[in-house]
Amino acid sequence: MSQPETLPTTRLAVLRTIGTLHTGLHYDLATLRDLVMRLSPDLLCADITRQAWESGDLTTAPLEIRDALVPAIAMTDTVLVPVGPDASQFSDYQASPGWRDRLARFLDRALRWGQRKAGRVESIHGMPFEAFCHAICVLEEVTWRSADRTDYHARMQALAANILAAIRRDPGGRVLAVVQCQWQHALAPLLKQQSGDWLQIVDYREL
Repeated sequence: MSQPETLPTTRLAVLRTIGTLHTGLHYDLATLRDLVMRLSPDLLCADITRQAWESGDLTTAPLEIRDALVPAIAMTDTVLVPVGPDASQFSDYQASPGWRDRLARFLDRALRWGQRKAGRVESIHGMPFEAFCHAICVLEEVTWRSADRTDYHARMQALAANILAAIRRDPGGRVLAVVQCQWQHALAPLLKQQSGDWLQIVDYREL
């Protein structure tokens, strides 16, 4: 009986972004671009669809991809791998009318307040903000319509599967997955389920 293939170990870090606030805080687009250039991973998994990336039409791509990640990889040897299963954004998931909608709007404001208070890339990746963001996002999910909750979890499963598939196609390197912070809490457990001899998940500062 043949032995299963042994893959060389890949180091994977997840870098969290903060959407449009990258234009107004210390953790701005220039900081994000310079950080990616400094880390210079072998692969950069970006939450953009393959169709959008291959067409070159980035007009609807998130700001951080269009104005930070793409310029960064243009100046390094990093290969961008599109791993977005669709073009959905966290804000696309809708709350049911009534008190759920009012709560969702309050939670959106609270998250943006927390992002501003954190302000720096180190703080966005620190435990206090992670716990705050996680709590906000879990509460916001409660406000969504049932179909949106189902779609959200299906998207997270597909996003994790696409990242892992990219690693398996080109194992043994340093991989940086860049996602908005709201996706992180559902994505991280799915990736950690696969960690082992072939996949080591590290902090972005340890990549």
